[in-house]
Amino acid sequence: MKRNFINQKELSDKFWNIEYSGKVQKISFGKTGTKGRETAKEYADESKCIQESEKLIAQKIKKGYTEIQENDEIPQKAELSDNEKADIYFWEAIDKSNKYKKAHWSEYDIDEHIENLTDYLSKFGKDRMILFEKTLQEKLSELYTAEIAELSIILEGDFKNENGIYVFDDYLSDDGFIYFRCWLLLKGKDFFEDIKADIQSFVSGKYSFNIGDCWAEGLLYVADEAYAQNHDDEESIIKDTVYELYPENDYDGMERSMNREPKRGTDLQKMYPKLVKEIGELRSN
Repeated sequence: MKRNFINQKELSDKFWNIEYSGKVQKISFGKTGTKGRETAKEYADESKCIQESEKLIAQKIKKGYTEIQENDEIPQKAELSDNEKADIYFWEAIDKSNKYKKAHWSEYDIDEHIENLTDYLSKFGKDRMILFEKTLQEKLSELYTAEIAELSIILEGDFKNENGIYVFDDYLSDDGFIYFRCWLLLKGKDFFEDIKADIQSFVSGKYSFNIGDCWAEGLLYVADEAYAQNHDDEESIIKDTVYELYPENDYDGMERSMNREPKRGTDLQKMYPKLVKEIGELRSN
């Protein structure tokens, strides 16, 4: 049996083909349009060969490969824009530097994640770090909304529980709100998209958090610190460069307004009953 696969997801443009017959498994793989490399492996018996081959196929499909027929022409991969590439680089860095993506919240450490992210970025050149910082500021700006501010108030703000009715005060720190949004970004792309669509996805059961530690100020300095690891004589060069190239970036919201005024008091429980109930109970314990 022979099966052919391609992966043109995000930055990938690769092929992976597998052929297995009897006890022998042959695999070819590489960049689309090239001959690639070939490997061969012989198993103890035909049953084991089939089992291992099917396991490899399942792994490839899970990683984003799609199957094509033997004589099908491989489609031309669409060229990604610079912004699309920057977006991929950004989330890839966040993801690859987090060693505890599937761990319980108690095992996750913000400082360790940021330190790993700094080390990861330090392996790349200045241009890649500029793209990271630019994208970081854009993502922070996307989260500058009343809904995300209301999530911050629910998770961090002072409140009173009056016979099952949660009443939140009206204070939202400007700097604290930036650090809070940094914390949200460290949770990765899937969470970012979910939380933008509906802040109640915070309690969807898909994610695990320590709500007692909701700030990640260190993310604001990652690009500069990554650059400084290989350039001891220069400081803040990445952030300054991004400011010069993209002065319109306004992630702290000092020069613009939110989409609306954030709600407080008892309004939050009316708007987000599931979120307020679950978080309120946790914070009350």
